[in-house]
Amino acid sequence: MSGRERIRLRPSRARCAHPAGMALRFAFGAAISVVAALVTDRWGPVTGGIFLAFPATLAATLTLIEHEEHRRLPVEQDARGAVLGAAGMIVFAVCVWALAPWLPAALVLVTSTAAWALVAVALYLLLQGRRDAG
Repeated sequence: MSGRERIRLRPSRARCAHPAGMALRFAFGAAISVVAALVTDRWGPVTGGIFLAFPATLAATLTLIEHEEHRRLPVEQDARGAVLGAAGMIVFAVCVWALAPWLPAALVLVTSTAAWALVAVALYLLLQGRRDAG
C-alpha cells in the first residue's frame, strides 16, 4: 500500500486470514488480559484499567503484516494508526473523567466518542497533509 492510498474496508479479506496468525493474535490478547488482571489484583482497578487500554493485538498484528507483506512500510502505517487511535483514546478518557460527575452517562459516552473521533481524524489529516507536502 502506498502512502497515497486511502483507508477502505474490505470484509472479504477476513477469509484470507490464516489460522496460525489468528491463534497468535488470540494468544497475545489473552496474555495482555492476564497481565491486566494481575496488575488489577495487585494495585487496584484504576491501575489495571490502564493496562486494559493497551492494544493487545498490536504487536502480533505488526509482526504478521511484516511477515506477509515482506516490507516495512505497511507496518509503519499500521503502527502510526495505532498511535493516532491511542491519542484519541486519551482524549476519550479525559472527557469521561471530566464529564461523568456532571452529565448523564449516555451523553458522556456520546460526547467522549465524538471527541475521540475528532482527535483521531484531525491527527490523521494533519499527518497526511504533512506527508503530501513533504
